[in-house]
Amino acid sequence: MSIWQQFVLGVKSYGQAFSFIFNNGLWIYFIYPLIIGIILFFGSFSLAGYISDKLEVLILGYIEPENADGWLGFLSGALHIFLTIGLKIIFFFIYSTFSKYITLIIMSPIMALLSERTEEIITGKKFPFELSQFIKDILRGIAIALRNMLIEFGFIFLCMLVVWIPIAGWATPIFLLLISYYFYGFSMMDYSSERHKLNVSESVRYIRKYKGVAIGNGFIFSLLFAFPIIGSMLSTVLAPVAATIAVVDLKK
Repeated sequence: MSIWQQFVLGVKSYGQAFSFIFNNGLWIYFIYPLIIGIILFFGSFSLAGYISDKLEVLILGYIEPENADGWLGFLSGALHIFLTIGLKIIFFFIYSTFSKYITLIIMSPIMALLSERTEEIITGKKFPFELSQFIKDILRGIAIALRNMLIEFGFIFLCMLVVWIPIAGWATPIFLLLISYYFYGFSMMDYSSERHKLNVSESVRYIRKYKGVAIGNGFIFSLLFAFPIIGSMLSTVLAPVAATIAVVDLKK
C-alpha cells in the first residue's frame, strides 16, 4: 500500500466513523469534549493574547528609540507592526499546537474507551475491563501526547531558525504541518497498539510503516479542531474511532 493510499484510508475512515458513532449509540461521548472545549477556548486563548501583548511591550521597550523621526521613525513603525502581527501569529500557532495536546491529554480516558469500544463492535472481540489496564492505557496516552508535543515543539524551534534561509525556509510551514498531522494521528493509532500489547518502540515502528494513515487522520483532526469549541468536540471523538477503523482495515 502506497503512502497516498494510506493517506486516503486515514481520511476516508472519518466518514465511516461519523455514521458508526450514531449507528452504535456512541454519540453521548460528544458531551465531554464539548464542556472541555468551552473551558479551554476561553481560558487559554485569553492567556495567549495577554502574554503576546506583554512580550511585545517588553521587546519594543528595549529596541524602539525615543523621539524617532525620518527613516528611523519609519523603521520603528515597521518593526512595531511586524512585532504586533508576527507575535500574534507565532503565539496563535503555539497556542493551537499546545491546546490540541492539552485536549488530547485531558480526553485520554474517553478516547481510550472509544477506541476499545469501536474495535469490539467491529470485530466482535471482547476486551474485559481491567482497572489496572485502563489506567495503563490512560497513562500511556498522556505519555505519548507529551512525547509528541515535546518533539513537535523542538521542530517548531528549529524551523524558526531555518525560516530565514531563502528557499529552504519557504518549505518550513508545510514541513511543520505534516509533522503535526503525523503526531496527532500517531496518538490516535497508539490506543490500538497499547490494546494489542505493543510497547512504545514497537508502536513507533508500526505507525511509521503506516505513516500515511497517521498523517491522514491527523490532517482531518487538525481541520476539525480549527473550528472553536465545536471542532474540538468533533475531532476528539471522531479521530480515535476513525483511527481504530483504519487499523482494523489494515489488519484485514
